[in-house]
Amino acid sequence: MSAGFPLRPEEFDPRWVEEILGAPSGALQSLTHKPVGTGQVCDSFRFTCDWQEEGYPASFIAKCPSADPVSRGAAALFHLYDMEIGWYRDVAGNSEVGCPQSYHAAIGDDETQFVLMLEDMAPASQGDQLAGATLTQVRSTIREAAALHSYRPASGTLDQYSWLLHGKGNSEYLRQSLPAIYPQFCQRFAGRLSKDILDMGAELIARFDTYLNVEPANPCITHGDMRLDNILFDDEGKRAILVDWQTTSLGNGASDIAYLIGTSFADPAERAAVEKELVTDYLTHLSARGIDRDEAQFWQDYRRSAFSGFIMAINASIHVEQTERGDEMFALMAERPAQMALDLDSLALL
Repeated sequence: MSAGFPLRPEEFDPRWVEEILGAPSGALQSLTHKPVGTGQVCDSFRFTCDWQEEGYPASFIAKCPSADPVSRGAAALFHLYDMEIGWYRDVAGNSEVGCPQSYHAAIGDDETQFVLMLEDMAPASQGDQLAGATLTQVRSTIREAAALHSYRPASGTLDQYSWLLHGKGNSEYLRQSLPAIYPQFCQRFAGRLSKDILDMGAELIARFDTYLNVEPANPCITHGDMRLDNILFDDEGKRAILVDWQTTSLGNGASDIAYLIGTSFADPAERAAVEKELVTDYLTHLSARGIDRDEAQFWQDYRRSAFSGFIMAINASIHVEQTERGDEMFALMAERPAQMALDLDSLALL
């Protein structure tokens, strides 16, 4: 435990866990763990606890730095671990957003070492990014998105959270790097994505400065990666629990909504048939929380934000460990929102 906290599952000592959870010494007889989730930039484990007495969690989820050095390096470069630790440490417990309770959140100075102990939300289960979402799942997630976007601290402003400000630096990095890595993306996915999509991507890259230069009129906390792999649902999909807060930043709420809708529907015709209704649902939830947005302006922001999932797929696919499932996930993450951007003529807004 060289960092002062465990970095791998085998480093979780029962005495340390007792201290974190406020249990007396010797109360935790043993710990067992197994991998859980499909994260690309960190490793997650479910720990099962054998307690001598009641009143403590029977299990918890631990998130640790990725065992893959490429993914760890990407996480440090984009401050992904710092953003997630910041969310759970400073905001999650005071928000009304459906997310796990944090038992412990700590990070090292170089941002490659961290530990996060979270409430186990089982039997809620991860959405299936490859299969796509149900309409019920998208509706329940939109309700949580409205809760997130309406959050304001009891004192101070959102700017007081330094981890929320990494998004601006990451955008500047993308401004420089995306034109260079897009040819690599095209080479990897040329056999999987249509020429129309890849050509649209090239035009987006050509206008990327214009895309980035618009500041949100009403900045709020955004999740930044609001897709099915990062959402847990109950059996009926009526309750959504947002996880994987590694891209949270100050931004435009329309970006989360477009990202969610754009990446969730396997059938583009289904997405096109319901997206205006879903946007209206979101605005209704916001209004119920005391925040009113002009519907016509929000729709323009939504159309413009259709590229968000596509951009994430380009950047993430190049910077994390390559796997067969990962490549298919990134292909779908690119294909679905790219088709949405084509359908909505989003390039016309740049």
